[in-house]
Amino acid sequence: MSFLFGGKKKNAAPTAGEAIQKLRETEEMLQKKTDFLEGKITQELMTAKKAGTKNKRVALNALKRKKRYEEQLNKIDGTLCTIEFQREALENASTNTEIL
Repeated sequence: MSFLFGGKKKNAAPTAGEAIQKLRETEEMLQKKTDFLEGKITQELMTAKKAGTKNKRVALNALKRKKRYEEQLNKIDGTLCTIEFQREALENASTNTEIL
């Protein structure tokens, strides 16, 4: 009767192995984004150095973008740490259940 009034079907929770795999995939994606942002930071730093004495406005804008990229990088690093802790906890729990 709940389907008639917009109730949702309850999906089964993912197994520990599936959750661990999903966390690994997320870690890989965030690592790629980290590498990309590090490249952008170096690029903006080079732009700022090139335009440093000739065009201060361009140099300041490049440094502002660099700072934004560094803030994004810090957020991603925090997320990566959290995901790593979660993955390790799931792996330990999975190992414990296999042993028992």
